[in-house]
Amino acid sequence: MDNTIWDMLKKSGTRIEAKKGYYLKLHSTPSPSACVYLLDEGICSLNSLTRKGDENIYLYFHAKRLIGFNHLLTTPGTQKFFQSGTNVSIVTKTVCVLYQINYETFFHMLQTNMDFNMFFIQTLSDNYSEALNHFHYMHEETLITALCQLLLSVCRRSPGCKPVIPKFYTYEELARYLGCHPVTVSRIMAKLKQLGYLKKAGRELVIEDEGMLIQLMESEVDFRY
Repeated sequence: MDNTIWDMLKKSGTRIEAKKGYYLKLHSTPSPSACVYLLDEGICSLNSLTRKGDENIYLYFHAKRLIGFNHLLTTPGTQKFFQSGTNVSIVTKTVCVLYQINYETFFHMLQTNMDFNMFFIQTLSDNYSEALNHFHYMHEETLITALCQLLLSVCRRSPGCKPVIPKFYTYEELARYLGCHPVTVSRIMAKLKQLGYLKKAGRELVIEDEGMLIQLMESEVDFRY
């Protein structure tokens, strides 16, 4: 994304710092207090709670993402759904820096700024694609395939360096997203390290052989954990 656009958006909002575990206030209807958020630093997730109190994670939001606008732009029928107490929330998974933009400013930019519209459409496309991928891997593929896909999608890439898994993605966090037990994730990850696909480097986890990880995701040949 063009840094000029991002700088413009930050100037339109109020900077806030949020600790890990902070629930962003989501608005279901436009009002003077309604707002959307720009995530400048950190990781957030889109969650819901089951009737048993278990957490479902639908999406991870990383830096340079616009979040918290869905409730404000849905049709009246869908707004009623959100108002009925479905426990849909956005929570900070790490320490985060966000910019809070009030609804009037946000809506004015949608109406008048073509660059912002392009950024907004890209955000919608990314959210849709990532949610669809998550649904597909959770319901159509095996756990090993889903885990490999998740590692490849969240890794941090730098020129000349091998991909690195952010420290945020602990076995517990991965298990929560994949809907399995942390012990299961631990066993699979131990096997991936034994095979040389992953490697511990200091406090970070490096994807040592990305090609083999992709091959495993596509075939799962003789993978036992």
